[in-house]
Amino acid sequence: MTFKKISTSVLLCSAVLLFVTAQSVFAPPTAGKDKKVKVLVVTGIEYHDWRATAPQIAKQLASCPDLEVLLEPDYNILCSNRIFDYDVIFFNFCNLQDYEETRNDDLAIENVEKFLKSGKGIVIYHLAIGMFEKRTDRVLPLIGRNYDRTLPGHDPFRNFKVNITDKEHPITKHIPDFNIEDELYTCMGGDLPIHVLAEAFSPEQQKKYPMAYLYKYGEGYAFTTVLGHDLRALQSPEFATLLRNAVLWLGKKEVPTEPMTVVPAGRPIPTGKVYPPDEAANRERMEQISKSLVANEKLLLYLDCGREWDKTAATGETFSVDADCHRFPGAQDSWVNETPNQEHVAFGRPAVIHIDKLNPNKKYRVYFSWWDFDAGRRVQTVSLHSKDKTRREIVVKETQLPNFARNEQPPETKSFDIASSFVKDGGCVCTIDLVQGPNAVICEIWLVEVTDLPFEIDIYGRIPAVLKQDWTFFSSLIFIAAA
Repeated sequence: MTFKKISTSVLLCSAVLLFVTAQSVFAPPTAGKDKKVKVLVVTGIEYHDWRATAPQIAKQLASCPDLEVLLEPDYNILCSNRIFDYDVIFFNFCNLQDYEETRNDDLAIENVEKFLKSGKGIVIYHLAIGMFEKRTDRVLPLIGRNYDRTLPGHDPFRNFKVNITDKEHPITKHIPDFNIEDELYTCMGGDLPIHVLAEAFSPEQQKKYPMAYLYKYGEGYAFTTVLGHDLRALQSPEFATLLRNAVLWLGKKEVPTEPMTVVPAGRPIPTGKVYPPDEAANRERMEQISKSLVANEKLLLYLDCGREWDKTAATGETFSVDADCHRFPGAQDSWVNETPNQEHVAFGRPAVIHIDKLNPNKKYRVYFSWWDFDAGRRVQTVSLHSKDKTRREIVVKETQLPNFARNEQPPETKSFDIASSFVKDGGCVCTIDLVQGPNAVICEIWLVEVTDLPFEIDIYGRIPAVLKQDWTFFSSLIFIAAA
């Protein structure tokens, strides 16, 4: 599955953001300089192809160093207190009147109300204006407009111009008018006061309609854009910048002046079983990994292959998994597992990891873990392939995976260096190839940067052999002096 949860260093200073409407002053307080904006992208049900758009939204937002993003396809999270751990909720979600409800729609709406009243922000994306359609009476006051079936739906899908109406607001100040291939929505009902940031003219209806606007509720704000029908719309740099700016502003961060670079499309969410990532387990695992690294290694990127499939490092490098996901039944109960992430695996024939955005001036090493929990007697190899498929390098030879069911062997960690030729290409394709067994599996994978040291790392891992000898000699002098 593809989840996107990314933690990065903050590069921008904070500033107080003010703008005035006839009704109110939209001026959320400023967040701390080192505080990252935690973003929850909620999806899992929508009329459009949410399996493609949601991963792209999450991946695009995660490429901003000030944002930490989680993609959550289980929309029942709205019924839990987990949402209050986030600063911004991004709704790529819509349960229309004939769609499945959440576990408790009233509780979900109540949670969103509390979220906004506390001063946090939400993003309403495209048809999310129709979310909780059975409870329009409660949703309309939260977001200012709603999906109205009695109105014309939208103009035919085409290329049209979006005009920025507020050229001073931080969200839109540095975004020019732009053209986009999309649907021009004409189905927004309601007359509550909204602050329009962008609009477009409908040739079909011969009038202008808001394409992006802000609405205040309690101490928080809802940013709505009805743009974003599919991946074509998300390829617009201006639209990508609009989304980033809105999330940063809602998260009380300074909005950068530079436009956003559109990232390659994220892998769609599989139609089969998906497993939400365990944020706490990820943090704990990354801490374990960081402590295990040697002196010249720096952890850049970690991915739980069975529960995430697109991830971007703060420094730009990316992993993208092309495989199905599976949880080994009984793995948690049968073994005292210090690494819960290894209960889930990505599998395929082969399982594929795309490694991209490598810096040609760096050296990289890849670590990964795998095991054969279900006695599949798996034998696997690992290969790197050039993007043009003209070069292949076997980086891990035929290996019998640790067998838990028969021998109670825990997962095994292996590593390999990425050849400079692949690094100069900007990336490569890593395949986990099956030699024997039902399918190839991989539990987790992480990328480290390797720097040159003026000495060789010895068998002790961190301390150079020459320094060890010096310390032994110095210790002997202390012992003699003491005697």
